[in-house]
Amino acid sequence: MPRTISYTVHPTPMKAGDTVQTYHARQSLKYTIRTRELAEHIARHALIDESVFYMVMERLKMELAEQLLSGHDLHLDGIGRFSLQLGTRKVKNSEGKLVRKRYLKPDELTAHEMTIEGITFVPDKDMLDRLHGEDVSFRRIKETYRQEVSQSKLIGTLANYCQEHGSFSRRTVEHLFGISRYRAQQLLDKLVDGPTAKFYRERFGTSYVYRRFGT
Repeated sequence: MPRTISYTVHPTPMKAGDTVQTYHARQSLKYTIRTRELAEHIARHALIDESVFYMVMERLKMELAEQLLSGHDLHLDGIGRFSLQLGTRKVKNSEGKLVRKRYLKPDELTAHEMTIEGITFVPDKDMLDRLHGEDVSFRRIKETYRQEVSQSKLIGTLANYCQEHGSFSRRTVEHLFGISRYRAQQLLDKLVDGPTAKFYRERFGTSYVYRRFGT
């Protein structure tokens, strides 16, 4: 079955010393498929009951956490390898911001300093071959981004989203408000900054998830 992947083109934020503006492409997502929708889809297209799917998923979550915490990687044949991503705890600086300490000696990295940042996933070759083996074409979507979002609308919308889904990502903000990746990150940095912040972020793999305090 032919597939079409939609994408948008964005200017890459320039760093100090950059003299030439470059651009990059990102997939334009329709929406996020969640567990309930995936269960319904599989039940319609395969001989797997929804209740069986949920039971397997629940057990897989338990086993994934248990095996990773026991010091193992977990490799699902044809899908990929899961492993823990470790990091160091953040501390508050003189301005009250959470920052990472710099360690100049190996012995400074004591057990007390360590934390789990998330899970790293590396896809199997079989999974990558399935993606590359599909009949895929690409279609560019013209960007129609707004860059301004009021603070009250931002907080209200994300609070409601957290109440329903538990957390959100930077990409969630991009799609909810129709803003660029760079602008979404700017808004999120301000949203979690300071002692009166209503949201906080957690490292998850190579990215972050955002949650509301008290949920």
